[in-house]
Amino acid sequence: MEETEFNLDQIDIKEFNSVIIGSGAAGLNCALHLVGEGINPTEIAIITEQLGGGTSFNTGSDKQTYYKMSLTGNQMDSPFEMAKDLCAGGAMHGDIALIEATNSIREFFHLVQLGVPFPHDQFGGFVGYKTDNDPRQRATSIGPFTSQEMGKCLLKEVQKEKIAIFDKHYALNILFDNTKKRSEAIGVVCIKTDELISEKNMGNIINSIKIFKARNIIIATGGPAALYKHSVYPKSQKGSLGLAITAGCKLQNLTESQFGLASIKFRWNVSGSYQQVIPRYISVDKNGKETEFLMKYFPSFQQLSKAIFLKGYQWPFNAERIEDFGSSLIDLAVYNETEILDNDVYLDFTKNSLNYEEELLDPIVKRYLSNSNALARNPLERLKKLNAQAVEIYKKNGIDISKELLQIAVCNQHLNGGISADMWWETNIKHLFAIGEANGSHGVHRPGGAALNSGQVGGLRVAQKIGHTYAKLEPLNRYRFLQIIAPNLSSIFNIIKFALFKKAIMNIDQMTPAQFWEHIQDRMSKFGGIIRPSKDFFEEGKEIIKQIYNLKIILILNNNKEIIEYLRIRDALLTQQYILKSILNYHESNGKSRGSYLILRDALNESLNERYIIPPGELKEFKFIKSDIILEEKIQTIQSHAGIITFEWEKVRDIPNEFGWFENVWKDFSDGKIFN
Repeated sequence: MEETEFNLDQIDIKEFNSVIIGSGAAGLNCALHLVGEGINPTEIAIITEQLGGGTSFNTGSDKQTYYKMSLTGNQMDSPFEMAKDLCAGGAMHGDIALIEATNSIREFFHLVQLGVPFPHDQFGGFVGYKTDNDPRQRATSIGPFTSQEMGKCLLKEVQKEKIAIFDKHYALNILFDNTKKRSEAIGVVCIKTDELISEKNMGNIINSIKIFKARNIIIATGGPAALYKHSVYPKSQKGSLGLAITAGCKLQNLTESQFGLASIKFRWNVSGSYQQVIPRYISVDKNGKETEFLMKYFPSFQQLSKAIFLKGYQWPFNAERIEDFGSSLIDLAVYNETEILDNDVYLDFTKNSLNYEEELLDPIVKRYLSNSNALARNPLERLKKLNAQAVEIYKKNGIDISKELLQIAVCNQHLNGGISADMWWETNIKHLFAIGEANGSHGVHRPGGAALNSGQVGGLRVAQKIGHTYAKLEPLNRYRFLQIIAPNLSSIFNIIKFALFKKAIMNIDQMTPAQFWEHIQDRMSKFGGIIRPSKDFFEEGKEIIKQIYNLKIILILNNNKEIIEYLRIRDALLTQQYILKSILNYHESNGKSRGSYLILRDALNESLNERYIIPPGELKEFKFIKSDIILEEKIQTIQSHAGIITFEWEKVRDIPNEFGWFENVWKDFSDGKIFN
């Protein structure tokens, strides 16, 4: 197939100091802080595939949490204490934890000033409560839509500052200059999605290309939402870690995700109040037979009621909460019904479980419901008393839980790993930053709501670094810039041309985009969910490599508009390859069950005191490995060097506990040394 000819003079090139890819709460906050650090609003651009389409604008729970240092009452707290709790799950750098803790109050009050109505008492104290993995009362909330309100307030201020937002722009490549000792990011290649036509036409593809020349690029694209069949992420959120992978970024902790129970027709966590009112769990098989399946795994209704209740604030699936009839045994039972037995699972709020009797409730449950004045004849009445908003959320989204069952599954909710970055959220590529969920700062597990704080703090740190270090650098010579982008564009156009205009190829199974997504998601459910078997893993890895190499042959494209699906699938395959390779390396490193997944291997390594934990009943098929090995003191990193993917296990950096003499810190701050 002939090379695609194009004229660089016809390509739309815009130049900015800083370009943010992504328009969620982290990206918007970063833009505002850049202005605060002295960058002119006209020198800042936000590129987004769909304004308002990201996770922060579309998700929530019965009481969505924002996590910050304590601000009320007589409890003792400090940044150091909060950093210890952020690190408690393991595989998190102490200096990053301290930064997130120290700046949590600053960023919280930034949101308050922007108009996010966090509740405070008559003394002005911002009240708190305990969330999962939180030993104090650092959590706060405005109800189900905390992140959505954050997004709205941040966007309003961005628009007030007249910061340019380029909507309907799909970022497909980061441009970088690798002639320097350390590669430097210099721009972003995008496709203007609403300019693509419903025909096959390379001229239209070329005209839709938009290039942003920038001294600083911030990846704020969120998590890899499209990888999983069952997901809490909004359908509009896709994720784009492939951008970082193809740019040569180091990534870390890709083994660590968060899973939990959520409704699937309307994607919403069924945490908090939804569990505390003790709903009825049922499964329905293909013949319509209904079963209350949980009692098969619990010796008494009292223990079951406690587990369901605790599932409310122990929402994430946790390998440590299977034994002794813990709350995560419920997730495992739901997984077995849906993924193994192929049944549908529902929460029923219209009637009590067959075993329900108020006097048989666990004392913890009964006391909580009684103190909340929420004891009533059925789960729906209890929920209305405890949290009426929780009922209305579903009603507004077409599901009346007073009349119908609520279908649920174990869903992917958050990637705790991601792009590796330093204490200013800058990657191994100079001038390229990663914030929000795209940044892999979290460890094995984290307190609920810590991700919202992390995204805000990351935006602040990037803006500080740029404002004090990268604000006034000389722009890259245009001629040199064109020299760099010419081969990049040529490669992109040739791949797209082949994908669009290829002829049928013998002995190659081709798929539509929809079929390919199903294939990707099934693979992720099998190897990257809460169950992580080692069997067949290596062979599946070879299949991914083959699909990446042959994608332009395999995928059936009918017109230019479908090129975006091709690019998304390419990104998803690269991300999946990195995640599954990381999980395979974890198996090979004798990793044990931890965080939000169970490790299944056919043989035990007795030298590591590996042992099987066998869940009750038919869940015994999920006998999982625990051991004495401690990998939580290290962070697994993955990076491609000249096409070869390599792993390192870095020692976790301790939390700094020497905080400097005032006069010395003052001088270093005044001289700008702290930003180097």
